[in-house]
Amino acid sequence: MKVNRAANPEANNHTSGSASFATHQSILRKQLKCPSTFHEVFDKAHKKKGTNQYINDRARKVAELYS
Repeated sequence: MKVNRAANPEANNHTSGSASFATHQSILRKQLKCPSTFHEVFDKAHKKKGTNQYINDRARKVAELYS
């Protein structure tokens, strides 16, 4: 896995740390008091805090496909 991460560093960027997608979905569900959408969870994991911009072009393109 270390070799894979080194081969394509842009593909492995997240702003959410080591928490899984399911963990973030659960946290958002508790915060919003309703089920969260894929897009809300994706934004939380792939946007920079404060600037509200995606961490790279690949994340932005994925978000555009699912919006």
